[in-house]
Order: sequence, then structure tokens, then C-alpha cells
Amino acid sequence: MKVKFLLVVGLVQLVSLLNAQVVFVVDSVPAKTRTDDTVFMASEFNGWNPHDTRMAFTRQGKRFVLELPQVKDTFEYKISRGSWQEVEVSSDGKDVRNRVYYPGIDTVRITVQGWRNMFEATKRTSTASANVRFLPSTLEMKKLNRRRAIRLYLPPNYNQRLQFPVIYMHDGQNVFDEATSFAGEWRVDEIMDSLYYTSGFAAIVVAIYNDSKERLNEYSPWRNDSLGLGGDGDEYAYFVAKELKSFIEKNYRANPNPKFNAIIGSSMGGLISLYIGLKYPDAFGRVGVFSPLLWFSPKVFEYVSKYKRRTDQKIYLLAGEKESETLVKDMKMLEHHLYKAGYKDEDYVKMKIVPDGRHSEWFWSREFTEALEYLFELRKN
Repeated sequence: MKVKFLLVVGLVQLVSLLNAQVVFVVDSVPAKTRTDDTVFMASEFNGWNPHDTRMAFTRQGKRFVLELPQVKDTFEYKISRGSWQEVEVSSDGKDVRNRVYYPGIDTVRITVQGWRNMFEATKRTSTASANVRFLPSTLEMKKLNRRRAIRLYLPPNYNQRLQFPVIYMHDGQNVFDEATSFAGEWRVDEIMDSLYYTSGFAAIVVAIYNDSKERLNEYSPWRNDSLGLGGDGDEYAYFVAKELKSFIEKNYRANPNPKFNAIIGSSMGGLISLYIGLKYPDAFGRVGVFSPLLWFSPKVFEYVSKYKRRTDQKIYLLAGEKESETLVKDMKMLEHHLYKAGYKDEDYVKMKIVPDGRHSEWFWSREFTEALEYLFELRKN
């Protein structure tokens, strides 16, 4: 059977195209769905992009059809009409769990009961802790002429010390709160509270919200020509390292020493965390790179190979064996280049490959504590 929908292989990190296909069929959508609406699949494999034209369904009468290469592993996904305000919900407007594809199924039948924007605005229940708050206003990204929402976690003993370590994280919608997340939350606030009460470790966490339309552009300094995306990462890195970090240190009890500052991200956020950490080692002495989409641009390896370690910077690399067939291979290549750059042992770089790890927030959340233990040299209880 001829493949009708050629998906950019790198985009979803799947195997090479096979004759066999997986066909996703949306048999039913809400009656109020416009006839000219396009339906998309957002998944863990495309960074949960709700408007990915390469994951657009084709309308066939009253149905929507998406044909993909046969997939060898499970993955989570949702159906949208192009944004998280138009993502699928239940018939009464409530959020629904991520759908899960299981290998071996050739045809997946889908019924969409509702779209989020078709219901009166309902407040999603926040799961953020009381010590999580937004900055009063968005911050300007001067080089990009854009603005970003920032959300902060302040530790329970914030008023009892002069300075704290700071952890900067991308995809801020997913860091603290299920109500704002687009793919599940990391539960970083609960994890940080637990670390404080069990080991005494306290830190400020700065969650940088993304703009879904600019996410892939801002999270890579290199352009992926086949996708037509990327290229704003250097300007975004400047915003984080120079503008945002300066703002936090001026207005909060933040320790400016690089060994007390971490930059952490996953997926495309992992890619830009690596770039920011290497470009600004005097700002971030601790770097967490979770499941980075290194395939987005091979230039990342060229960039790392030219880098020479200039500080006592520590880098934590994390990947799961169930994420894709190439991610672990790419991570080992990255580790090799980091070794050549001077990160020769676990004092400087540590890589963890987890057998059951998937490209998903629950995996990164589960491994977050261990990453902090390495980066900040915390003692395990």
C-alpha cells in the first residue's frame, strides 16, 4: 500500500518509511465544527505542537484521515484544531487524558466529543503550590520584539536566607500546574518542597512560558530548512542568560554564582538548554539536558565539537530507550563530543539511559530529583 503521507522522519523520530501504515481516522467531531477546519495530531514525538502541518489530517467526506509509517512503540497524543484553545475535550468540556497508540494496530478510530473553545470558559483546577506565582507582567525579549510570561517557585524558607540557587526551565506551562500544561506537568513545585523538607535543599525555580507558534523557532539557534523552523535560538538564549537572569537577580534573592544556577529543559527545551549552557558558562554552571531533539540540526554536534570547557560546569544528560531508535545513539555521540571538549568524567558530565523512559513529562518529572542531586551535589537520603 502506497504511503500517502510522507512524514519528515526526523520530526517524529520514527523508523524509515515502510509499506505498512498506521491509519488514524477521526470518525466523528462535534456538530459545531466548521467545514473548513483542519484537524491535527499533537504528540510527544513532535513536541506537542498543536498546529504541525506535517501531522494534519486529510478531510475525506465527514471523516479526517492521517496515515503514518508503522510505529514500533507506544506514544501519547491528542487531537486539536490548531491550538491548545481548540484541543479535544469531553462532551461536557472537561479535559481528557492523552490518547495512547499501541504498536500492532493498523487502524485507530477516534471520536472527538468536544473542542475546548466551544464551551463557556471554565477554570481548570490549578495544581500549583501556594508558593508559585506569576511575575506581575510579561518580560520583553528585546532582540526578538516579543514578550514572555514567567512563573516562579519560591522555597518555603525564602524569607529566611539572603541568596538561593536558581533553576531556569523552558516550557513553563508544564513545570508546576496541570491547569496550564499542554502535555502534563513535571510537578516541580511538589518535588522542590519535598527536597526542602527531606534534605534541606532550597532553590528558586523560574519557569519560562513558551509561545506555541514560536517554540521551535526559539528553541534552536540553527534553522531546519526541511521544516522551515528554528533560527531564533541565539536571541532567545540572550534573553534567558542576560535579560531574564539579570531581572531575577535584581528583584529576588538569587545567587549569581554560575555553580548555583541551572538551565534545564526537555525535548526542544533540552536542545536549547545545551546551547545556552555552553554559550553562557559564566551564567549557568549547571545544565540539565533531557531527551534533546538533536536531530533537529546536526550543527549541534559541530557546535559542541568546537567548544572547550572553561569552567567547572556540570552537565546531566537523560534519555529513555523507548523514546526513539536514534535518540540514544545521538546522545552517545553528544557525550563523545563533550568528552573531547573536556568533560572527561562524571565530575563534569553524567549520562543516564533509562530502559522504560519515554518522551513524556511523567518520565522527566520522575528523573528530576536525581538530576538535581547530581547537578547540585546533593546527598541522597
